[in-house]
Amino acid sequence: MLFDILSSNAKSKPLFSSSSSAAHRREVDWSALLSLLEDDDRRAPVRLVYPESRRESFLGALRSLSPSLANDVMAAGRKLQTASQLIDWPTVAVAGMLNSGKTSLVSTFLSPQGRLRTLRGTGNHQGTHRFVLWLPSRWEKEVELWSLLMSRIGDALGGEPEMLAQNPSDAHRQYNNASGREELLEIPLVATDDALNDVGIGLLDCPDIVSDESFGLGSPQKRRQLLGRASTLCSAFLVVTSAESSRDSTLGDLLRIASDLMPGVPRMLAVNKVRSRQSPEQVYEAFKPLCKNHGISTIYAAYDFDIPDSKAFIPKPISEDRASQSMEDSTDLMPVFFSLDPDPDKNPPAAIQPNRMLAALPQRLDRGQLFEKFHLALQSGLRTVIWDQGFQAIQKHANQAEEQTRRAHDCLLESALEFFAHREIGGMVTELRLLQNKRVVRQLSESFVATAPWYARWGVQMNAKLRGMFSGFADFWRRFTPTALTQATAEDVRDKLSSGEFGTLLTPKRLVAAFDRFGGSSALPHLPTINEANCKSYWLDAAEAAILRFERDGVTALDPRRLDEATSEMWNRVPTHKKLVAGLTPLAATLAAFGGVMMIPVDFGASAVGLASIPELFAATGLAAYATLWAGDKSMRNVGHQAARQQLGDFHSILCDAFGVSRPDPPLSIRIEMASEILSVSKVPTGKPVDPERVLPTLGMRREFCDELERLLPRSSGPTK
Repeated sequence: MLFDILSSNAKSKPLFSSSSSAAHRREVDWSALLSLLEDDDRRAPVRLVYPESRRESFLGALRSLSPSLANDVMAAGRKLQTASQLIDWPTVAVAGMLNSGKTSLVSTFLSPQGRLRTLRGTGNHQGTHRFVLWLPSRWEKEVELWSLLMSRIGDALGGEPEMLAQNPSDAHRQYNNASGREELLEIPLVATDDALNDVGIGLLDCPDIVSDESFGLGSPQKRRQLLGRASTLCSAFLVVTSAESSRDSTLGDLLRIASDLMPGVPRMLAVNKVRSRQSPEQVYEAFKPLCKNHGISTIYAAYDFDIPDSKAFIPKPISEDRASQSMEDSTDLMPVFFSLDPDPDKNPPAAIQPNRMLAALPQRLDRGQLFEKFHLALQSGLRTVIWDQGFQAIQKHANQAEEQTRRAHDCLLESALEFFAHREIGGMVTELRLLQNKRVVRQLSESFVATAPWYARWGVQMNAKLRGMFSGFADFWRRFTPTALTQATAEDVRDKLSSGEFGTLLTPKRLVAAFDRFGGSSALPHLPTINEANCKSYWLDAAEAAILRFERDGVTALDPRRLDEATSEMWNRVPTHKKLVAGLTPLAATLAAFGGVMMIPVDFGASAVGLASIPELFAATGLAAYATLWAGDKSMRNVGHQAARQQLGDFHSILCDAFGVSRPDPPLSIRIEMASEILSVSKVPTGKPVDPERVLPTLGMRREFCDELERLLPRSSGPTK
């Protein structure tokens, strides 16, 4: 049992041991632990990656997720710290229902002067409607201890303690909350008594648990809540009830509060005003199931002294015991509680051992054992609220943030692939498309001109030595290509790109439509819903900003040496009879295709760009043989593929910036022709989101915190290795 005072051998256990189990206790240093929980630097548990790079402490992260849970962590830590300091200063909570006799039980341990200040009786005007903590008077002389006690009491109930008046009439009004102020329920009364110096414990006289709110002194629900908070001050819990309440639901509530909030703490039941028609063993059997369900270790009983037939069941007081002597005072009769035994021969009217008297309770408390159980229970509570609740909540949030970021990355990547990927029927990606911007088109044009044979250059007024001397592609195209026929070919290429026959056209509207197809509203929950009319403009604006930045800041270029080698090889392998296409030489047709790409921003706006692989450009111009050669040669195909992969990585990163998502780290991978390829790390500097208020936080857990927490507060409560 948690608390054994039924032992027949009173000398078998120490009376006031404070260190019987201390050597086996695994101490938890709350100060060191609190320092860890508040550390937002080297030992911080959370690493914030986006929108800013920093670390967050355990308590900081928990306060943002659940302020109440953060408060629970602090409360559990303070309880443990207080318990460690109050090892030799136990307090027993005495709770019960209206007129159950709990204040009379408390009075049993007080001096005559102290009893006069207590309020006892059967009417509501004699009920206890405040928490009253009776403490040994010598504790008040211990300045540090007293300050700790007062602070702990105030923290538990919520209000600064008030001293109980010395004048009995004034004390009775405080006890009864005669002013009728409900808020006084949270302001505990504190009293000291010389008689408790010998007893060596404190007694918390708890308010009656009333059955309705008609008194206006706090609802039963509020009283139960405060009782639960007040019970954390105590090292033992004693519930007082009447003999006929074994099936009373309120009694069950009280016992449940004790078992839920004070695990590992001795809990006892005192049955008052028992009638003589019930034998002690019958009382024991009546309350046994209830006590078993709620971990009650001992059942006490006191027979009603106002009934003459009860005299045989009231044990004789022990003359040498001061607390028992007080019971002999006929002018102020007190209930005489004794522990019940299931064996009828060990209960009154038979004589019982002195240690079974409730009056002997303080002397029977093994302080070390009592504290050890309480201390371990508080450690367990702290371990639960930090590891099982707080840490799990932060880790769950980090996992959810990581998963949400992954979904956002996937959505943005799949949307980008709608334009960058050239797919076969069935969806398999066969090659990546290039953004045909000025930089890429100029490189292609220069290389094709420089490596072209004489028959390919026929009709193109250009000398290879002029390569690199023109200022821009538009000037180059106007100067070195026939105008009318080439213009028509370029327009045809432009139309094929915009229709999707070859390559594709990237515009804000098409990009937003791709986001919608891939679940943008759920994958990017920090943004407004795509299909809502008043939110559409946000998505379009962000998409336009991303495309413009991609075209402006993209630094991807083709490898000049490998490009020249590829174009030269292509010219060498193209038969001479393929030199004319619709009246144009191969080089003129190729340059016309590049010109068609460059016409797209002019015709569709600056935020519209064309994407096409090199074979697709050849095919759009009618140079099928060229397209087949380029697509079928691995070295030629790789020239555009490497650049396209870099462009895709850049565009995905720019989309992340624009829509308030962290860039992927490590880079994402894609499948091309059944092979997995990792996207290149973006060379574009990280930019700000279109709306800085709409961002998706990215964070992760740091192993350093877990290791340190395991050291200071191991998940397992086993012995130190």
